Amino acid sequence: MITTQDLFNIVGNKISNEMGKSIIRNSFPPQIAEQMCNAIDCNEEAELLQKLSEWQESQKRQQQAIQSFLQQYYNR
Repeated sequence: MITTQDLFNIVGNKISNEMGKSIIRNSFPPQIAEQMCNAIDCNEEAELLQKLSEWQESQKRQQQAIQSFLQQYYNR
């Protein structure tokens, strides 16, 4: 489940990543900086997809639990 804290963490990581990329762009030649920034972006995207996958799995378990409860409740 994605909590409010998770959303704050996502925003905080985004800000941190953007600051890091800014430092990289100012410290390295453009071609190297671009590759490093692309790696940061890919990592950020992978983390978000993982969080989404976890949320979807949580939703699926909740739905199954509700369906199981309703079946037991109405099949008495």
